[in-house]
Amino acid sequence: MPSSSSPRSPSQRHRLFAWLSPEAPVAPPAVADNDPPPRDSGRGAVHRRLYDEVGEFLFRNGLAPSPTNFSVAHAYVSGEDWEVAQAVATHLRSGAPLLDDDVARILDARAANELTPEALAQLAQTLESGLVDYRVIIGESRSDTSQFGDDLDREAANLDTDPVGALHRIVTITREAVERTRRVEAQLQRSQREADQLKADLESARRAADQDHLTGLPNRRSFERNLREALAADGPPPTLALCDIDDFKQINDRFGHPAGDRVLKFVAGFLEGQLGKSALVSRYGGEEFACLFRDADTLEARDLLDAVRERLGTRSLVNQETGEAMGSLTFSAGVAPVEGDRTAQAFHDADHALYTAKRSGKNMVIAAR
Repeated sequence: MPSSSSPRSPSQRHRLFAWLSPEAPVAPPAVADNDPPPRDSGRGAVHRRLYDEVGEFLFRNGLAPSPTNFSVAHAYVSGEDWEVAQAVATHLRSGAPLLDDDVARILDARAANELTPEALAQLAQTLESGLVDYRVIIGESRSDTSQFGDDLDREAANLDTDPVGALHRIVTITREAVERTRRVEAQLQRSQREADQLKADLESARRAADQDHLTGLPNRRSFERNLREALAADGPPPTLALCDIDDFKQINDRFGHPAGDRVLKFVAGFLEGQLGKSALVSRYGGEEFACLFRDADTLEARDLLDAVRERLGTRSLVNQETGEAMGSLTFSAGVAPVEGDRTAQAFHDADHALYTAKRSGKNMVIAAR
């Protein structure tokens, strides 16, 4: 029987420490034989598998386990950042090795498309400049109008003594006023076009901040804001559901990430179309979707999702690039009520119910007790 100091397989944390300090490996911690084995929750098991896959990706590509490389590997393996995952997949399809410089370039391109504080500051500066120009134009227009009125009054007083000269000057003054009015109108039209463009830029920025780039669904940030609004509104408490595509990694492994992306977009559209106005559907991360039911209790939400699950199972998918049959697609889901403002508890309950569905054979919807 081995002693309590016998080495065992290193923990995930030890493996990471070993990666970061390869010159000075640390011995794995001793574990007593009578210690109970670690108990993995559903989410913990998923995280451990993801951790292993990220590490495998780094070593397979010869990348150092730096924070930058780890973030890109995580984005590619998990699919949570579609832009980064797509850029990595495109690079790998070229057959070229993925080097540290390539990772940096991918992140730089991703940052260029983000709504950064600098971009927001630029939008604000443009808005402020437009407002200043608008106030100047209005001020000049009022001054011109006042001057025009004064000039007309003066020349009107000269009509009796110099009618011909006064009329000539009135015509000249009027022509100049008309020309100034045209210039002001042109300036206002230009300002209107700039304001319309700024409005479009702000709307685009708002959508980018709230929308998942791949599926077009609301993202996690938008979903959590809608959840807070639902809790603040009058009415029955909302219900939360977490849905996860079954065996999605096998789709990526067998058919490739582009096919996996199309599957994600298909499931996103299917869930949104089937649930309609009964629920807000968002992409919550990877192959996981969150649903917010404002007017359905836990059992009603479970039944609605279960009907969607059954209809999805009758669809047969085909790889659009190759024509190869991909077979049917299923998902598992956990449903839980949001009691009071206990959103963290609701997510925990829904996640536990989802894990129970996965552990019980997948392709089912389970309501939290």
